[in-house]
Amino acid sequence: MGKLDKTKKAIGVDKIDEKDRKEMFEKFQSAGGKIIRDEEEPQPPTSKSKPSIKTRPSTKYQPKEGSTESSSKGSKFFSSGGDNSSSQSKPNELVDKELGNFLNRMIIKFKCWANKITPFGSSSLLPSFMSELNLEFRAAIMEFRLSANDILGNPEYSPKIAKALDKFSPLFVELIGRAGKVYDQAEITELMDDYNNMPENPVPIRKVQAQLYSIFKKLYYLYPFQSTYKKAIIAAYDTLQKLENKPAMIYATKKKNALAAVSTVFDRFFEKLYLAVIRNENKNIPMISLYMESILEIREDEKPGKRKAGEELPENAGGPAPKEANQEEEKKEEQKAESLDPDLERGLAMMKEISIEALRKKHDPRNELAEMPDADKCFLAYIYYKEFDYEYSIVLTTKKINIQPTTINGNKIDHKAKLLGVFELSRGCADQFKIYLDIFKEYSKMKSSPGSNYIEYSKKLSQVETRRGQQSRTVRATIRDYMEKANASLQSLIEDMNGPKQIVANINDVLSFDSVESRKKLNKKTVKDGIYDAYCFSYALAYRLSEPKGDLYGGILELTPEQMQSIYGRAIVGESPLVHKTTNLEDENPLAQ
Repeated sequence: MGKLDKTKKAIGVDKIDEKDRKEMFEKFQSAGGKIIRDEEEPQPPTSKSKPSIKTRPSTKYQPKEGSTESSSKGSKFFSSGGDNSSSQSKPNELVDKELGNFLNRMIIKFKCWANKITPFGSSSLLPSFMSELNLEFRAAIMEFRLSANDILGNPEYSPKIAKALDKFSPLFVELIGRAGKVYDQAEITELMDDYNNMPENPVPIRKVQAQLYSIFKKLYYLYPFQSTYKKAIIAAYDTLQKLENKPAMIYATKKKNALAAVSTVFDRFFEKLYLAVIRNENKNIPMISLYMESILEIREDEKPGKRKAGEELPENAGGPAPKEANQEEEKKEEQKAESLDPDLERGLAMMKEISIEALRKKHDPRNELAEMPDADKCFLAYIYYKEFDYEYSIVLTTKKINIQPTTINGNKIDHKAKLLGVFELSRGCADQFKIYLDIFKEYSKMKSSPGSNYIEYSKKLSQVETRRGQQSRTVRATIRDYMEKANASLQSLIEDMNGPKQIVANINDVLSFDSVESRKKLNKKTVKDGIYDAYCFSYALAYRLSEPKGDLYGGILELTPEQMQSIYGRAIVGESPLVHKTTNLEDENPLAQ
């Protein structure tokens, strides 16, 4: 087989249709490629020629038997220590040159482009890939951490679980601890920082190289032990069930989530992270090779399998955070909660009183929003707007509250008309969300039916994703504007009721509604309390939609897994097929009180 035939087979040219092949060819040429002819017979090297190394673009590097590369099982071949002779360093240079030649660079670029990791001509991570890391990958590695906390974080049960697991293999405990260490909140935050600030722009790999390599390195240690880790999780939860004696369904769900996380990380993302690494190195480095280990600085003494039965976890094996650290985080959360305005704190508490499931049932009786994930910021903003509209906006329109005009500097102010004017802004919120709903349905349909033309599909999906992001921000800005104006109007009423009492003439009257309105939360409350409740709720929703601390603010379309856990305290983000179900721990959020 000729050299070009091998290249075609490695790239998969035969599986690409004519249109895609033409586009790929144009990209090769624009990157500096030249048209060459395959050789009929490879020319034998002369005695003066330098030895060449034939490296196939595969995932495993296997040097020819008897060649210089195979000496000492390759350990010195990739070493950069000072004891290497000049004859041992030459193969390194040859391998570098071979792995980074024009053909291999083209293969890397093509693979990263085909997997939607980077553009063909740039080593920047695409926004769509960063979004996947931020949502699905982040949620999956957090599942590792949750499992480690369940199994090794409880001082009452963890020694007994470790003892039971050691009967199977000391490796079980070590792998659970290592997996729990993959998620590092500070590291993930740094990785996603540029993307969070400008979610529509690609992120240069060089800017996130340290974080990317660190995460990939931790997974690289675990990669050969996936099946063992699964067995460890199953055995650990079985033991925990016997100790805690709770319903079996709880542990079945935990096992299911943990095993699904393993599949997500290693079946979907591990190879993508590997491709991002070799794209940054600009060399077609085999995934499992000493060369890759040298780049990641993999150490033999840090590889899994060193722990003995009954031993504590090695420091590099990770495990759950110490109890003192958790207590420190809880203390910080309490201090942060204490610093909130009491009215804002009350509004946030009011929003927590009703679950997302209850809000769906109440404000989406026809299930039109069923496909939207719970974490969708636009969906959450809208569903809370609907709650305000149904339960509290009545204070802006009802005649049961006696609103009097006042005169300031000879100018008559009609406060009732101002409240009605604010209420009219609510129409725009609903209209803008209808547009977003149509775009989301289009996006959902396209995502589930990619079709045969991958390039055309990618372009269209990217366009719809951009439209979805733009409309999401428009909806949230419209709702925020409405909430801020409603809050300001209600604040003026509260200041009057606490002071001159010139605007609201019946502050102590009881609001009594008939028919359907009798089910509203403000029914049977005094006018003063009803206005105050509406003020607190609008305050909280406006706060969540505003910078810098609002969790529903910003260019990211969905809440992070940590935010979902800290706000709603549960694993499921939504039933949408587009979003991975997540579980997570604490996050700096005003609702985590």
